[in-house]
Amino acid sequence: MPKLVLNVDNPVVSVGNPVSGTIQLRLEKPTVLDDIKIQFKGVSMTRIEPSSGNYTGIDLGNTDGSVSDPFVAMSVSSTGEKHTHVNIIVSLFQHPKGTELPAGEHTFPFIVNVPVFSQCGCPVRIKEYFKDFSIVGLPWKCEPTRSPSGYSDILLPPSLKRNNFRQIDYKLVAVADRPKFYNWNMSKSAPITVISASLVHAKDPNWNIPTPSKRVSRVYTNSTKSRKLPNSYFVPGALPKASGAMKLVSLGTRITFVDVPAVIEIELDRSNMLVFDRLRPRLYITVQVDDISRISGILSLTLKSLIITMRARDSGFANRHRFISEPADLLCFKTDISVPLESLTNSGPARFRIDDKVIPNGIDISHCVPEFRIMGLTHAHEVHVAARVSYNGGGTNLMEVSVPLVLQSGVDYDLDSHCVLPPRYNLADYIVQPESNDTGIEKDNFFDD
Repeated sequence: MPKLVLNVDNPVVSVGNPVSGTIQLRLEKPTVLDDIKIQFKGVSMTRIEPSSGNYTGIDLGNTDGSVSDPFVAMSVSSTGEKHTHVNIIVSLFQHPKGTELPAGEHTFPFIVNVPVFSQCGCPVRIKEYFKDFSIVGLPWKCEPTRSPSGYSDILLPPSLKRNNFRQIDYKLVAVADRPKFYNWNMSKSAPITVISASLVHAKDPNWNIPTPSKRVSRVYTNSTKSRKLPNSYFVPGALPKASGAMKLVSLGTRITFVDVPAVIEIELDRSNMLVFDRLRPRLYITVQVDDISRISGILSLTLKSLIITMRARDSGFANRHRFISEPADLLCFKTDISVPLESLTNSGPARFRIDDKVIPNGIDISHCVPEFRIMGLTHAHEVHVAARVSYNGGGTNLMEVSVPLVLQSGVDYDLDSHCVLPPRYNLADYIVQPESNDTGIEKDNFFDD
């Protein structure tokens, strides 16, 4: 039985660069072939989510982030999309069709250049699509762009694996074709991880300057018991006395229940980052008393858990900027800890930092997918923090806060010079070669039109 082997030199590649390798064909006997070819194809598969109302805003997924014209909501439960962003086929067979190759091993090297822009021409068709509701509910038929270059102004999106309805796949497929009267062709595929680019104007001296810091806070109030406090304690600027049943319990016991108004805060040095930077969020809890002396000996804080995730905000035609139910990228998962918190100062506001003892070296975010916008799918990010804090050794209190973050790949396309700039990091230092799940001779439906 003949054997086809596909070897890929760089299974992780940024746009504007070549992906290379070899195809090895091992023949046990002389064999007639028509062609040996390599195909590089990338498709995005998304799903249009309907609105529950009669009307909805349609996110057109423009590359500049602009939206949206109102259209009547679709009457179907969901509509599948499939867009072809790149489809390059290169013949490696330097012989006429029907040439007989001798038994043995034959090697065919290949190089395929990964384009910067997508060949999908669907953005110009979207309004026409919604004008004809007879086709709503049918699978979207992607059409190549009609531009002379064969490419649109949409950047080639990065590889993305979310779920069955939101993914962007790239593959190389090696194919050995025999004449039609033979019963077999052979194929072998390998996944390729594509890193997309950001559009920049390199002539602008500020294009590579990080954006200013970002700070977001959220207020929570929880009740806890403390030592017995005299009525003279409860003045403006101190912890308030708990109300209701807890207030009645406080009257006849040696404890006092108090409310703890606290603010959880997240602060980033900058609101745009490269995926190969280390995320270093500063996380604080501030008890809202006018001075630390108001809670000294009365209130102690212990961090019991800290979970940090990178959430992707996905939007399609009919769910503009709305989270969908899908896994987030888990960055920090500390659920079995007990870290006593100490105030940053001996006077002034009671402010506690909660990240320095748990994530002192920052967080690796290289596995996160940078933001992008394509037809039917906008992929933006926010850092979400969920912290559980115990007051005076009591039960835990959940506090959550999120901050938006622009996540970039570090590969840039200069609109002034019309070329890809040198990457802002060394790709080989950070990327681990992905494993292929290819098991042998196959029919790959991913490439069927």
